[in-house]
Amino acid sequence: MNELRYNPLLGTWVMVATQRQNRPHMDEDRCPFCPSSGNIKNYEILKYDNDFPALMPNPPEIKKIKSKLYKNEKSYGKCEVILYSPDHKANLYELSINHIQKIIELWINRCKELSKNKKNKYIFVFENKGEEVGVTMLHPHGQIYAYPFVPLKLKIELDNAEKFHKKNKKCIICQMNEEEIKSGNRIIYENKSFIAYLPYFTDYPYGIFIVSKKHRPYLSDLDEFEKNDFADVLKVIEGSFDKIFNRSFPFMMCVHQCPVNTDEYKNFKKYYHLHIEFYTPLRAKDKIKYYASSESGAWAAANVALVEDKTNEFISSKLKYLASYDIEKFKEQFIYHFNKIHNKKNETTSIYKAPARINIIGEHIDYNGGYVLPVAIDLGCYTAIKKRKDNKIILSDINKKEIIILKINKKNRFNNKVIWSNYPAGVLNEFYKMGLKLKNGFDVLFFSDIPIGSGLSSSAAFTVSFAYALNSLNGFNLNKKEIALLCKQAENNFVGVKCGIMDQFASSLSERNYAILLNCNNLDYEKIPFELGDYKIVVIDSNKKRQLFESKYNERLKECKIALKLLNKKIKAKDLCSITPGEFEKNKNLIKDKIILKRAKHAIYENERVKKAVLALKNKDLIKLGKLLNQSQLSLKENYEVTGAELDALYEISIKQKGCIGSRMTGAGFGGCTINLVHKDFIYDFKKNVLYEYKKRVGLYPDFYMCKAEQGVEKI
Repeated sequence: MNELRYNPLLGTWVMVATQRQNRPHMDEDRCPFCPSSGNIKNYEILKYDNDFPALMPNPPEIKKIKSKLYKNEKSYGKCEVILYSPDHKANLYELSINHIQKIIELWINRCKELSKNKKNKYIFVFENKGEEVGVTMLHPHGQIYAYPFVPLKLKIELDNAEKFHKKNKKCIICQMNEEEIKSGNRIIYENKSFIAYLPYFTDYPYGIFIVSKKHRPYLSDLDEFEKNDFADVLKVIEGSFDKIFNRSFPFMMCVHQCPVNTDEYKNFKKYYHLHIEFYTPLRAKDKIKYYASSESGAWAAANVALVEDKTNEFISSKLKYLASYDIEKFKEQFIYHFNKIHNKKNETTSIYKAPARINIIGEHIDYNGGYVLPVAIDLGCYTAIKKRKDNKIILSDINKKEIIILKINKKNRFNNKVIWSNYPAGVLNEFYKMGLKLKNGFDVLFFSDIPIGSGLSSSAAFTVSFAYALNSLNGFNLNKKEIALLCKQAENNFVGVKCGIMDQFASSLSERNYAILLNCNNLDYEKIPFELGDYKIVVIDSNKKRQLFESKYNERLKECKIALKLLNKKIKAKDLCSITPGEFEKNKNLIKDKIILKRAKHAIYENERVKKAVLALKNKDLIKLGKLLNQSQLSLKENYEVTGAELDALYEISIKQKGCIGSRMTGAGFGGCTINLVHKDFIYDFKKNVLYEYKKRVGLYPDFYMCKAEQGVEKI
């Protein structure tokens, strides 16, 4: 049944469309919008009439209700689907600017065409993304509804815009833009034609508006340059959403423009103009902001977050997205925020990046004199720096509220209140100890897209990027190995972290497409080609906060020393990893304690696995490499006991997935990440399946990072 029923309490129409109850939920294999499985032939972008429309150009006849209060009408109108791409897995932000502009052109053409029907009063372009907002067809698409009436929310906006114009002789949307630009603390992104901000009044934590800077009543009023800018801002904002929680972020994207074919409003083109409103149901990674009784029953909204705080979070997400797809635009935006925070004009500012790292194999043997095989990855810490004319050092961070002020060539004291500031302060102290004096102060802005506490060495990247920036800015001529050692000393001596050298070494000296075989005894190293062919490294963050790490680390260190002392009764080795598996098997009877025996076994055999992994990489034997990863994981679980329920679950779920040939934890353990060797053709399903199974099993939402072997610290 299809008809319109009038709500006299609200003065608007309700669309009755009972057939929509039967909309199918189809997976990729049965998707009707995929050229390979549906009835649609190849296309780039396509308009498709909705199979379950609420409004129709030729609606069925209805039986008129006999009532003095109620009334009904035929469901005139049109419901169209706009298919963004034939690729079932593509998000709008993953498409090119040119492709998105073609989508906008189709929106405009359809709006023009639908406006020709005088029965249509409002043309509504929108996109629903995510099952949380009721999406049943996951293929990338938007929709267009042509209503035979002006919908109530649009009427309220138009009514208030008209009142504002009568009083102030100005468009309310234009005034909003001016207010937000004047405030400046809620703006996310802007280009020459559009501005994106979290409005002062928004009732959603991430309820962003994208607004045309010029007074444009309709999408069709945009010129070619504005269409390109519209494509740009849509790409950046939708891409930023998915970086907020590092998951597919659900939203409703609604294009608000002026009505058509209506005498209800006069001069509306003067007082109302084009903007896009996003309604975002998430308030946390796994928490929904429901429109409950107050919001739905009274239309009295309550935002659970301070808009200004969410703006900072969104800016960080924007930079994460830009760093992943357009480094030049990232630099432009990073410098923009540097200038804004430090009250600078458009001056030349240098940016340095130090990468995070994963350890392919060789876990918990750096302090046992073993080999490790780290790879720098394409997550990193960025330092923007510029000299000052005085002796002040001004430290700021995109992700932090505090501004830290230090002075050059003075020994810093530990800051118990602002812990993050101790990392750069410790680096400054090490320069000071070395007699490397600074001639000027400087302004600094930090940004990192490395998840904190995940075992990917965010602290090493932090100190290395800052130390390298200082070294370059002041011409100190320290080499990258010296930078790594300096940063290790900063963490050991000032911050108080008992770390080894691997993290700083990998962040400093790595090269693109290479792993580093590092001898932790003497710091000799060899570059190993890291060529994975059709396989990719997928890093999964368990989102289990590491607990008891420091106490367990010290416990393992003590146990390994006991094992070495016992074995040295016959072997006389410098460290556990100097002992071969054969020597261990002949003399393991010297160790009576089963726990001490297991610790020694892991260290000695893990070192051997590193050597075999190097040979596997050199021979491009990825199946062998995958088996070694699995063996390492099992040893870390059974012999070294540093995995935990979450990492065990990730391993057990991942290794069962089609296309995954190896998996293991990376880092210290007790939470953190796993690395997974997955064939490129199965990554989409791998992520989908692991996410579902892991969340079901442990109740946590994992994060996924597609990684490649990246360059060590550098100026970008």
